[in-house]
Amino acid sequence: MLGIEATGSSVCALLAGADGGMLGVGRAAGANPTAYPLDVVSDRLGGAIISALGGTAPEKVAGAVVGMAGIRTPSETAALHALTQVWERVGLTCPVRIVTDAAAAFAGGTTASRGAVLIAGAGSIAAWIDSERMTHRVAGHGWLIGDDGSGFWLGRQAVRAVLDELDGRGGPTLLRMAVLGTIANTDDLPAEPDEQMSILRTAVYDQPPIALSRLAPLVPAAAEAGDRTAQRILDRSVTLLVESLEALFRDVPAAETGGADPIVLSGELLTAPGRIQREVSRRIAERYGREPVIARHAAGGAAWLALCEVNGVNLDAHAALRDLAY
Repeated sequence: MLGIEATGSSVCALLAGADGGMLGVGRAAGANPTAYPLDVVSDRLGGAIISALGGTAPEKVAGAVVGMAGIRTPSETAALHALTQVWERVGLTCPVRIVTDAAAAFAGGTTASRGAVLIAGAGSIAAWIDSERMTHRVAGHGWLIGDDGSGFWLGRQAVRAVLDELDGRGGPTLLRMAVLGTIANTDDLPAEPDEQMSILRTAVYDQPPIALSRLAPLVPAAAEAGDRTAQRILDRSVTLLVESLEALFRDVPAAETGGADPIVLSGELLTAPGRIQREVSRRIAERYGREPVIARHAAGGAAWLALCEVNGVNLDAHAALRDLAY
C-alpha cells in the first residue's frame, strides 16, 4: 500500500505492507498546488513515490491514497489531470485516491470514522471529518489570505519583528540574528542595520513566499530563551489555532460532535513536543474536557486508508503505522 502526504512544506510517500510495516519511504520538497506550479508539484510527487518504491515493482502496489493540501475535493481542482499523469509516469496500476490533507491527518491519529482535526504545519486548518470526507472547515485558505497561526504565519511574524527592530519600530529580539543567519545562510553578517535589512528583504523576495515557514522553529526557540517578542508571537499563534477549532465546533451541528469523538492534532507545529503543542493541548482539554490525540504522520494515515480499502480495517496495522519513525 502507498500512502502519500503532500503539503506546502514537504512530500512524504510511504510504502507499507498489509501488516502496517514500512517497506520504503520517499521525500521531496513541498507540493501544494496553491503554492507551487503544477509541473513542480508533479515532479516532486513523482520523485517521492519512486524513492519509496525502491526496488518494488509499481504494479505490485495494491492501493494508494494521497492526502493533499490545497485540494478540497478532487473534482474541484484543475490539478487532477496533472496528478493522473504522475501516477501513470511512475507506473502505478492500482487506483489512486485523493483525499484532503485533513482526512489523511485525521487517519494518522485515530481509527475513528469521525471527529475533528487541527493541523498546523506550513499552513493551518481546522476540519470536521466524517467517513474520510471533510464536511466542515475553518481557515486553511492558503498563505496569502489565511493559515493564521501556521508555520508560514510564524515565519512572517518573525521577519516582521526583525524589520521592526532594524528600523526602530520595535525593541531588541533574539530573532534578529537567528532569522538573518538562517535566511542568509551565513553567520558573517554586516553590522549596519540598513545592510541587514537589505539582506533580509532580498533573501525573502528571492524565495517562494511559503519558504518563510522554515523560520517557524526559530520563534519557539527564542521564546524558550526568554525573548518577549517571540513569546508574544507564539502566544498569538496558539490563540489563533485554538480559535479556529472553536469556530469549527460552533459550525458543526451539536448532534454531530457528540462528546467522545476524538480531536486530532497534526502538522509539524502540533506534533513536535514544545510550547505550542503543550498550550494548544491544554486549552483544548480545558475547553472540551478531553485530551487531544497527537497524530504521527499523515502519510501513515493515508497508507492506513489505502489498507482499509483493500484489506479491511486492521487495528494492529494502524498501531504499527503510528509507531513508525520515518
